[in-house]
Amino acid sequence: MQILDYIYLGLWALLALYCFYTARKLSPILYILGAFFVFMFSWYLANDLLPINLFDGMYNLIFRGVGVCFLVLFIILYLYVKKKGNSGD
Repeated sequence: MQILDYIYLGLWALLALYCFYTARKLSPILYILGAFFVFMFSWYLANDLLPINLFDGMYNLIFRGVGVCFLVLFIILYLYVKKKGNSGD
């Protein structure tokens, strides 16, 4: 494992913890974002521990597909919360 791998693992873990912590104060949609960062942490950790490269071939397509699903879900929920918040003004 290289030093950059440790930095990425720490980054994803810290971002997930921060999102879960601030979700109670700011918005519950941060739980979705925190779950995405947990997924990123898990994928990078599995990539370092397994003998196969999870960023090649079909595994890369799965990784990108999950990332796109999280992105679409987060955008839809964000727009829903934003619209719901503005309608009360």
